[in-house]
Amino acid sequence: MEERERVGAGLIEMDEVFFECVYDQVKNVPAGSVCTYGTIAELAGYPKAAREVGLAMSRVQRAWNLPCHRIVNAQGTLAPTYAFGGKDKQRALLEAEGVAFLEDGAIDLAHHRWPPTGEPEQLALPL
Repeated sequence: MEERERVGAGLIEMDEVFFECVYDQVKNVPAGSVCTYGTIAELAGYPKAAREVGLAMSRVQRAWNLPCHRIVNAQGTLAPTYAFGGKDKQRALLEAEGVAFLEDGAIDLAHHRWPPTGEPEQLALPL
């Protein structure tokens, strides 16, 4: 059965094309930076599909070696406790890359958000 999720005014199909587009963008997030689910959705060409990006992240297999720990919510808080072996594990991975946290435990997005311009641009796929 196909998975479908209502997003904005239309439906998106969460198929292999969607997942590939999301994972291609996740690969681009450099060490020492984080990106939000919503920004990954925009960069992948699926604006307003932040929840679907979260689903895509939950399906990543360790063997794929994707830097999923660099994808966070819009407030800069860490993933739920079941992801990455828990929040402490995700935090340790990010801190090892030089990501700073604020006193409230959120990531300092002002210094570590990627892309740094604040407005994502569609990344070109190789021809």
